[in-house]
Amino acid sequence: MGLIRTGLGIQAVVTAVCAAILLAFPGVPSPPLYVSLAGFAMAGILLAANTISAYLKVFVSVYGVGYLLLAGTKALAAAGALPPVVVALLPPAFAATGAVVFAAIVVAISHLEPIRAITLIADPYFANRDAPTKEISLFRRFGSTEGRIGRNLVALSIFVNFADVALTLRFNFFYRDMYNSLQEYDAAAFWYQLLWIFVPLAALNIAIGMFDLFVDSSLLIRWRTWLTHSLTGRWLGAGTHYRIPFTGEEADNPDQRIQSDVDAFIRQTTTLSIRLLSQAAQLVSFIVILWTLSRDFVVPFTDTLIPGFLVWLVIVYAVLGTWLTHLIGRPLIGLNFRQERVEADFRFALARNRIYSEQIALLRGEKAEITRLSGLFHFVVANYTNIIFRRIKLIAFTFSYRQASVIFPMVLAAPSFFAKKITLGALQQTSQAFGQVQSSLSFFVDSYTTLAAYKANTIRLGSFRRAMTKAEAMGATESGLTHGNATSGDVTAQGLVLALPDGREIVAADTLVLRKGAATLVTGPSGSGKSTLFRAIAGIWPFGRGRLDVPAGQSALLLPQRPYIPLGTLRGAVVYPNEAGAFPDAEIRQALIDAQLPQLVDHLDEDDVWERRLSGGEQQRLAIARALLAKPAWLFLDESTASLDEPAEAGIYRMLRERLPGTTIVSIGHRSTLDALHDRRVVLEKEGDRFVPRAPQAMPAE
Repeated sequence: MGLIRTGLGIQAVVTAVCAAILLAFPGVPSPPLYVSLAGFAMAGILLAANTISAYLKVFVSVYGVGYLLLAGTKALAAAGALPPVVVALLPPAFAATGAVVFAAIVVAISHLEPIRAITLIADPYFANRDAPTKEISLFRRFGSTEGRIGRNLVALSIFVNFADVALTLRFNFFYRDMYNSLQEYDAAAFWYQLLWIFVPLAALNIAIGMFDLFVDSSLLIRWRTWLTHSLTGRWLGAGTHYRIPFTGEEADNPDQRIQSDVDAFIRQTTTLSIRLLSQAAQLVSFIVILWTLSRDFVVPFTDTLIPGFLVWLVIVYAVLGTWLTHLIGRPLIGLNFRQERVEADFRFALARNRIYSEQIALLRGEKAEITRLSGLFHFVVANYTNIIFRRIKLIAFTFSYRQASVIFPMVLAAPSFFAKKITLGALQQTSQAFGQVQSSLSFFVDSYTTLAAYKANTIRLGSFRRAMTKAEAMGATESGLTHGNATSGDVTAQGLVLALPDGREIVAADTLVLRKGAATLVTGPSGSGKSTLFRAIAGIWPFGRGRLDVPAGQSALLLPQRPYIPLGTLRGAVVYPNEAGAFPDAEIRQALIDAQLPQLVDHLDEDDVWERRLSGGEQQRLAIARALLAKPAWLFLDESTASLDEPAEAGIYRMLRERLPGTTIVSIGHRSTLDALHDRRVVLEKEGDRFVPRAPQAMPAE
């Protein structure tokens, strides 16, 4: 709702400014005074813009340049320094002051909370100093940094849009002159308007339209590329993706937020910022024209003179229409937000069915899954049905509103035309100016659905960024758990207390030492915190307090019970997380053989869904092959051989001790046969509400 109210507020500000200008200068002041007063105002606005958003600052800067160009060309035209053909194509003198109005509006709205929520997402791209991305050739040399390229593209897009507004203004005067030539049967004037005014304007209009598409598309793909890489890097960086579920923020379906919401946010931001201010430019320009045309307007069928009657009428007409549209369309905001969520839930459920297809097939769970998917899709259909009926109500009103606006000014101006007080060209110009003002004032009427979806996207991306910020803070050294390297060779813990996300403490150890070079088995009942201890040592568990130290410069690798198998070739799965070419083929094949997977050595370059093709035991042995390639100083095995039979498990441990003599192995397991494969043991025993690891013990002799 805040975004909608902000948009309506912008419309009110623009309308109020236009009215103030008209009341202050009912005769429209002469260009020199107009330009000089506006110049002082623009200078003050540029100074005030130093502290606003990096994205919005581009708009203010462009308006400053636009003011200089418009005022400069008008001065040259007044001095006779420009050809008549060029002078004929110039916008009216008050267009320069319009740029000042827009700059003032941007500075004013930059401090509003809904706008700040948007710029917090947009600004990092425009403020970055990264080298231009090499992925995209479009406008690669348009700036020294990616942020500079983005700012330049926004500025260029604004200039293009204002050029389009200027053309629209000039077309308005063209239609007036052309219809006047028809009324007066002046063939020479008609052909002059057609060949020397319309043809250049039409050609320029086509060129501007094509260039506008090129600039906007280039900005979209460059901005999306940078923001996608930025969010992906933060999400997958330093365990942030793992900690996000513990932050308490609504950050479900990060895949949708990075892929879909980023694209929608950028498209809507550029549309609702650049296009909105383009509409504002059109509004200011045509409202002055409409005032000039109806400055001495006599209300039809009366002798009452109301200066600028059509201006006041169109403002009342548009404001009333906007208010009614808001009342009718307000429920769309909540409905669109809910639609994003139910669509994401349904898509996520479909993806899980694809991932766990084997398990579903083994359990004969297809019927249950169909029922569950039908239930989720029911929410999609039900919510979308509500959107349909709400849109129908909105369209019924807005279509009626637009149709009435076409004929309304003609009805009002027709009596003056038939009384021969205005020409046919003036009638046509009045109708078009009324339509342009009404269209600009009705921008939010026409964009209500887009605004509702934009609000949902902004909320989703904002909560995602907040969740990542909180997750990153959890992993910082200033959190309750402190990680360091104050140890010569062993892994140690001092004053360690590990907790669950709900705050309940599960593991407590005043002192814990895992000896370098001694294979240690960690045992304890299920739920005693064994895996939590491993994750705390790995540095990804955020809940608890105390200090954990690992030897400086010594690598560690933790293999969970269910290993991650990435999409792609078998080679990529074996060497993960390294690049595919990090190891020679002979070394990869030997690792697979040692891990009891000789049947896979000839399939390294096959692209398959290996997570589905390999059994649970084969996936665990593939993870063992990764450890053989990585040769870590510390290898933590969290029930990493639980899917193997006991002889195969024993063979894997003996092989690891033989192939990795410099690696210290620390295991979690429940099988009694593991005792003989380790040198020492840590037992997690319950004391009160917490589990306490006992000092490492030597294994009994076999």
